[in-house]
Amino acid sequence: MTLSISAASKSYGSFSVLRDIALEVKPGEVHALLGPNGAGKSTLIKCIGGIQRFDEGDVTLDGQPLDAADPNEAFQAGIATIHQHLSLIDSLSVSDNIFLGQELTTGPLVNRRAQRKATQELLDQFGIPAKPSMQVGLLPVGVKQLIEIAKAWHRTSIRVLILDEPTSALTEDETLRLFAEIERIKAAGARIIYTTHRLGEIYRIADKVTVIRDGGVELSGPLGEIEPRQIVAAIAGRELADTAQRTDYAAADGQTMLAVQGLAGPRFGPIDLDVRAGEIVGLYGVLGSGRSSLMETIVNGFRTEQGTVTVQGKTVPRSTPAAAIQSGLALVPSDRGRQALWGSLSALDNMIMPSYGALAAAGFRAGGREKRAFARTAARLELQPPDAARNGADFSGGNQQKIILGRWLQSDSLRVLLLDEPTQGVDVGARQKIYETCRALAADGVAILFASSDADEVVALADRVAVFDNGAIVAEYTGSEITEDVLLSAAHELA
Repeated sequence: MTLSISAASKSYGSFSVLRDIALEVKPGEVHALLGPNGAGKSTLIKCIGGIQRFDEGDVTLDGQPLDAADPNEAFQAGIATIHQHLSLIDSLSVSDNIFLGQELTTGPLVNRRAQRKATQELLDQFGIPAKPSMQVGLLPVGVKQLIEIAKAWHRTSIRVLILDEPTSALTEDETLRLFAEIERIKAAGARIIYTTHRLGEIYRIADKVTVIRDGGVELSGPLGEIEPRQIVAAIAGRELADTAQRTDYAAADGQTMLAVQGLAGPRFGPIDLDVRAGEIVGLYGVLGSGRSSLMETIVNGFRTEQGTVTVQGKTVPRSTPAAAIQSGLALVPSDRGRQALWGSLSALDNMIMPSYGALAAAGFRAGGREKRAFARTAARLELQPPDAARNGADFSGGNQQKIILGRWLQSDSLRVLLLDEPTQGVDVGARQKIYETCRALAADGVAILFASSDADEVVALADRVAVFDNGAIVAEYTGSEITEDVLLSAAHELA
């Protein structure tokens, strides 16, 4: 028996979000659901999970019609959805979260001893490294993710488990633990729908894949019969330029553009590192390894404890981020929502902000020049929609990242571009465009340093990789030496 969806559609007024969707998930199967931001994945998940209802179509589970009117009804039918933003309450203990709303009682009182005992059995069953009395808010994200799954498993016999971007904030070790749990749930006969922007993950965990684009099914079938390039093309809606890493390592003899010497700051150092003109260097390491602190310290986001940073042989004043920008440095941070994007400002203002002076006429902002500059960069990055007046918060994650990246494409003084988790939460099509843009900048002589916890991304983009762990560079690889196996092995040997 399967979860079967056929001829399903959903519209909001005259706007069609889903059209003629067909999807089948068998017991003991992981079905990956991919697509660009805005493709309709979230709406499909909401309709399966009872948050919304399809306008048309047939949905059956084990041969019986399924038409859940609300999330609770879907949950009672055995459909559990683990959203990207977890439903756990940080101020409560693990045990209180597990039993919230279904407390065990003795007379009028909650039997906390019985709840803690049952919770410990559940934690042991799932191999979760936590205690029933621990406050959930103090636990790592990966542990919270497993607790959310265990909570759902405890409350119902899971027939369909929907995981929405489950690894977006997980370390590699936490991801492996989650994958092991998925295998256990899969072996128990559950049907699993798995959404992700990380293409490499689906080849590690999924049996089938469906790509949704513009509300319709663009590609679907057994994963063993579909090549990664077919998936990328289906998500992007076009054949994409080859972005495989260069193996000749042509930048090795280029001019040193960025030189970090003896640099130390919060949670890292001292570090020696250089990036040459036209070179793309990756910093690979897990979250918390100190690589983000290094990136932000280079651009004066954090105080320097010791060491120097030079650009084209000139020392960067260790004062303010503005001094770093004037020296030719620019950073695209990992948390764009908090560190880079002004959600209430227009896309134009977000993108043009550092170039107000360069585009001004007689000391005043020149609207025409700014609009033309925005239009050129929006076209180069394939920003969707290319709407200069639209607020930054109203764009998808991938297009927000394009706006922030475009901010630095306006500058003639850019010499070194730093990107921290450049495609986190970004769909595959936007990710490919970001890679293409980085390659084009490198071809123009810009030095690029990026930090990532995604081994696939590092393999796809880097000419040279420095493995980062516990605040230090512990291994380096170049060109054809860079493989996923090598990076993962290096990271695990250091764990």
